[in-house]
Amino acid sequence: MKDKKDNLSLRGVVLLVILLLLIGGLVAGSDDCTGKIGFTCVDNTQFCAIIKALAPASVQPALEDCPTSLIICDGEEIELYWKADATVTENVHVTGPEGEDYNFPIAEGHATVKPHVSGNWKVEFTGAQCNFTKTVSVRVVRGEESYVLLARGNIDTGFFCDINPKSVSNKLIVKKIRSARCTGTTEYWENWSCKKTQWDGSNPLFFNITKVDGSANCTPLAGRWRFDPTGLGGTFTYSEKETCFQATITCGSCAQTPVPPPLPTPGG
Repeated sequence: MKDKKDNLSLRGVVLLVILLLLIGGLVAGSDDCTGKIGFTCVDNTQFCAIIKALAPASVQPALEDCPTSLIICDGEEIELYWKADATVTENVHVTGPEGEDYNFPIAEGHATVKPHVSGNWKVEFTGAQCNFTKTVSVRVVRGEESYVLLARGNIDTGFFCDINPKSVSNKLIVKKIRSARCTGTTEYWENWSCKKTQWDGSNPLFFNITKVDGSANCTPLAGRWRFDPTGLGGTFTYSEKETCFQATITCGSCAQTPVPPPLPTPGG
């Protein structure tokens, strides 16, 4: 009889231990975010930037078309926009590549910054339960720099490259351009015609492109680019779905070489 009671007592202890272990596991499993069973941190944060001249005055319109990679001239202003879940975000911490450091106690907002070096701008959304991090890349152009235009399409419809003016300074122009082989492609074609317009299709510019640097008529980098191969003959067809062009970009106006005055006519 005593052995039976001892067995019952031992069984009760074992069941109690199992129950405690189960409770402990549930608590530990929910510790990563809030300490509440079943809660998960859902990342619905947003962080982006727009060239200051085209930046909306409020967050929501900006987020509808907001780049995460920009190219600007030295000293130009850009507008940073962020949005997070206010129920889990207590602080927004923004840092820049030169050690810039800003704290904002609001889960949704925007701020003006003036980058001087290329690098990432980072935001950290922090709260008692959840932490999230996002970045925006900013390239700052000084002098003349190299830039690759990647266009996609085919020889029947043309190859297109759209560069959003919200992401590229309107001061950036293309001085020179030439055809180049895209990484990983098997075919390469040298000669192309180009049509470049503003974002709305206005102010078309036309020029030809070869394998050597040629003028791009100082066209702004931002806008819509169309490329078509020229001189295709015989049985050759360009079957690649993308093509590349090596451009030289710079900030400011493109000074053309002045044409010298005509020499005086002898005896004139």
